[in-house]
Amino acid sequence: MSSYLKKQSYIKGKADKDVVETLDNIKDKLKKRQKFLIISLLIFVGAVILILGFIAFDKSSLSKATLLEYEGYKFYYSTSTNVDKDQDKYQKALEKFKESFTVKKNPRVLYYIANCYYELGNYDETINTLQKLLKEYSEPQIASYAYLKMSSAYLKKNDKEKALNSLQNLFNLKEGVLQDLALIESAKILESMGKTEEAKDRYKKVVESYPKSIFVNEAKAKVGEKKDSN
Repeated sequence: MSSYLKKQSYIKGKADKDVVETLDNIKDKLKKRQKFLIISLLIFVGAVILILGFIAFDKSSLSKATLLEYEGYKFYYSTSTNVDKDQDKYQKALEKFKESFTVKKNPRVLYYIANCYYELGNYDETINTLQKLLKEYSEPQIASYAYLKMSSAYLKKNDKEKALNSLQNLFNLKEGVLQDLALIESAKILESMGKTEEAKDRYKKVVESYPKSIFVNEAKAKVGEKKDSN
């Protein structure tokens, strides 16, 4: 009986240990994914704000341009687990947004035309469209997202200098948004180019100028400062 009890105790202890290790592994994975999820949520929320901030949802008085724009959003944000279907939905969204823009010029629609080109892998057209947007319209919020998307397109083309310039333009926007993200992303690019001191200066600026930023702990780690406990 004592042997049986010892065996049961050993099995229980091992199971408890396995559970603890599993929970620790889950916690580690969640921490790693947390920042990615926050950034993704930030971009998604920003996109939704852009849409809701400009569209009046009075369907009885929707113009042809707005109806076409709405159709574009339906394709763009439709869900798919198939790569070919993804390409198809972005192509259809692109067509609707282009039709809408032809009927009535609109900076928001032009931004989504650029997004469609980006998702379709056409980075030159992405950049050209965003340059047109920035030249013809000056709203700080949509310009912020335009510069951020442009930097991503340049990175896809492996043009890090122009990606940095786009992020710097974002940072310099008066009444813009995403300045802390511009700094943290430019720091990462500088690091990848071997410019560690310049990168460190950007991280320091995040810590000093944006103490409540979701990126501040990452920046503190890079400059050797103690992270916030929360």
